[in-house]
Amino acid sequence: MATHLAIPLALLTSLAAAPAAEARAEPGTRIENVELRTLAGGKERLLSTQVKANVFVFFRSNQERSLDALKQMAACEKELAGKSIHWAAVVSGSDPAAEVSAAVVQSGIKMSVLVDEGDVLYDRLAIRLHPMVGIADAKLTLLALEPYRQIDYCDVVKARIRFALGELDQASLDKLLNPARSPLPGDDPMKKAMRDVHMARRLLEIGNYPESVKFAQRALLVAPVSQAFTVMGKAYAKQGQCAEAARAFEQALKLDPKDADAAAGKGSCR
Repeated sequence: MATHLAIPLALLTSLAAAPAAEARAEPGTRIENVELRTLAGGKERLLSTQVKANVFVFFRSNQERSLDALKQMAACEKELAGKSIHWAAVVSGSDPAAEVSAAVVQSGIKMSVLVDEGDVLYDRLAIRLHPMVGIADAKLTLLALEPYRQIDYCDVVKARIRFALGELDQASLDKLLNPARSPLPGDDPMKKAMRDVHMARRLLEIGNYPESVKFAQRALLVAPVSQAFTVMGKAYAKQGQCAEAARAFEQALKLDPKDADAAAGKGSCR
């Protein structure tokens, strides 16, 4: 005989009506323009439809990187003063008011500080990392959520704002957000090759001739530097391999006819 478990009708109703978990807001999402209590005691909307760009900063009062982000946003505020931008900072209602006030004073921000009681806005936008800067347009559409970075945070946010203001097109924004990497000293083939040449010389000086040849050959795999052939020729000569030494010196002189060491070494091994 089959056994049936009785499930209360009220429970079934509540399960059916339970809303699906909201994912983090993505660019293109329309943000509800909630009204929140301000740190100063009044009430303000998160966003404004009277400006071209809305910038809102989620932070925690007791977090060092949040303080750094606020300082960078203070610099952005100052640099972009007078433009069509609405600024707001958002802090959890669980943060002590005294700590929040101290962070605001220390950072130098001028924007209003909104208190998110019960973390309703945090949950609605699924903000899990602090600090986080959001940028929205006049239609309250989210353009970006920019997580914290220690370097150039203001510059990144500023690029996003300028895009919202219509001062940058998409291609220019992409170029600013993903700049071409500047070549590092280690990326220069000649400099990389010369590091191996220097090692080959040191090995030659201490009498480790086979290893000296190896490092000279490694340098030549990176770039055709005459010094590598010269060191190689000297190492071969020290081992009595005169034919190999002569060829190495000749190659060095082809690359640099003024290489005095290669010229002198050419006739040193008989």
